[in-house]
Amino acid sequence: MTAWETLEIEPTDDLTKIKKAYAKGLKIHHPEEDPEGYQLLREAYDSAIKQAKRGLINTHIHIEDIESQQAWEIDDSEEIIQKNPVEDFIQKLEMLYNDFFSRLDIKKWETLLQADIIWDVQHSEHLQDYLIEFLEEHPYLPPSVWQLLEQTFHWMEQKEQLEERYGEETTRFLMENISIRNQLGYDFFKKEVDIDYEWYLQLRADAQAYLCDDQLEAAEEAMNQAFQMFTHDPDLLHLKGVYYLRKNNYNAALQMFEEKLALSPADLDGLLYRAQLYFHFKDFEKVIADCEQILAQRSDHVDGLFLIIKGYLGLNKEVEAHKWILKAIELHPDRPEFLPYKSKVLNEKTKSDQIEIVEHMPKHKRRLNNTYFYTFVVLRRAWIYVFAFMITLLTPIPFKYTALLLIPILWEIGRVLMVVFAPTAIYRKSKKKKQALYLRCLSAPCIESHFLDHYFTAFDFTYIRDRLIGKKFLNKVLEKWEISSPAELKEKIHWLIDVGTREEFNHYLYQLMPLTEEARTQFIESIKDDSNYPKFLLANRGLYTLTEAGVAAADWGWSIYLCRIGRRLGYLSKTEAKELMLKSAQLSQHAYLNWNEYFTAFHLGSYFNANDSDHNNYGKYGLSIMFVLLALGKSPLLQFDWKNDELVKQ
Repeated sequence: MTAWETLEIEPTDDLTKIKKAYAKGLKIHHPEEDPEGYQLLREAYDSAIKQAKRGLINTHIHIEDIESQQAWEIDDSEEIIQKNPVEDFIQKLEMLYNDFFSRLDIKKWETLLQADIIWDVQHSEHLQDYLIEFLEEHPYLPPSVWQLLEQTFHWMEQKEQLEERYGEETTRFLMENISIRNQLGYDFFKKEVDIDYEWYLQLRADAQAYLCDDQLEAAEEAMNQAFQMFTHDPDLLHLKGVYYLRKNNYNAALQMFEEKLALSPADLDGLLYRAQLYFHFKDFEKVIADCEQILAQRSDHVDGLFLIIKGYLGLNKEVEAHKWILKAIELHPDRPEFLPYKSKVLNEKTKSDQIEIVEHMPKHKRRLNNTYFYTFVVLRRAWIYVFAFMITLLTPIPFKYTALLLIPILWEIGRVLMVVFAPTAIYRKSKKKKQALYLRCLSAPCIESHFLDHYFTAFDFTYIRDRLIGKKFLNKVLEKWEISSPAELKEKIHWLIDVGTREEFNHYLYQLMPLTEEARTQFIESIKDDSNYPKFLLANRGLYTLTEAGVAAADWGWSIYLCRIGRRLGYLSKTEAKELMLKSAQLSQHAYLNWNEYFTAFHLGSYFNANDSDHNNYGKYGLSIMFVLLALGKSPLLQFDWKNDELVKQ
């Protein structure tokens, strides 16, 4: 019987198919219940894997022939060793690898890699060929061993040469293991636990790979099989915790991370995930306790700082939150996500008398700057009327007619003054007006104008000034989204509501979630020259700072903003625009806990959309208006409760 017949599949070089067939066979030939069947299945699996990797797929190769060949190799090993020192090295390598607990001993690897053959130029290429082929078939080594191999052979420096000689797939395999991207721990295995470690490690690695590839069913099957063999592995518990997070089973996820921390109490990843889950359950005291453990190990841990700030704000302890915010900004001045929280804490409505506010600018200078700012806003809105007024003064037209042009100028001045001095008049109106203002607050960061974002948050686009005269401003936004017709606008809005950028963001996030913090950091550092670097960097920054909705705030905020533009340009009816905007608002309220959570997701999503890894510029992507809306005591945003059912009803 051939290996393929035993596995009950056609000959293939698809390793995933072979592994799935093996996993299926294990359900029938369990090692404890059917040891003979299991042995045959295992030999067939090893043979199929070897044939697939070497491109030697042959339906006429029988297991008996393989055993006979292996026996011949053993019988004649002494003659081969005498002829080729490379084979001697490989034999020692195999012996070391096959003894599982010797494999974990770094000193034994150091001894092996001090052999003379390592430095023998005559055999260097032949040795490397054998070694790399062996590692592809036997990859389960501790990170320290992979690092030692890199220090010995310097593969990272030879990436291009390796690709030419072995191909992209093999080179990628080496780089990922050297960079510890997919590495899992080996510290919790014990000699008294008698299991098939090679099979266990393969199941564990498969579970991690399936999670990274968003194959949740396959990941669950691999994890369950591994869990039946060994239950005291923190890395397997971590993978199960991530799996339950992906399935939105937060109670089960919390249990997994608690079990992981019972085995490894100081594990940073476990503490971070558990703190995040405690925040989900609004158990803010426990959030703070876990973050204190994190910060005791690393006082500058950015995610630990972020979560402890959220924990204190959840308890309405603004003084303590403010202290941590100042510390976070001092340690990480290049991270803008702390500033919205600072703005909210120092708001005139919420700040405590115990919080000292440092004025960075004298009041008279600040007032002068504000005067210049709002004068410019008036001119931006009324320049065409001012221009027409000046021209008509030079004509014989009677002044009583020319003076009519002062009406729209005074109108714009009055609206700007209302934004500055009487914002409460804007929202002290009917429910309909309040609802419109609430929707404008949700889409405020989309307004790509540092001067008009305040104005267009307080007021909507007008028919005459914005549709007829200032149409260019609105069309410029549609051009950015490659929209040129009502049909394309509707399609884009529905895409933002239902799918959006968050799908791509999650694609990168899911690849990082099963990895340890150290592995993520090293992996991202290793791809700085890659086009995907900004995506991975920003996804990693959102791992613990975002809710399960991810960066959906950017999608829903933009869907509201495009509805506002579409309605004013006549691309959408009033009813269509309102229905779509309210749907986005409802989704936002359900997904985020407060304005801070929403704006944090929005700004990270905006950087992600722009593929911008320079995540330290506070003036980009609407961040400035977020700070203003959160900071001003008279801000319309702060007049509404975040979860306000009345404002999102049809």
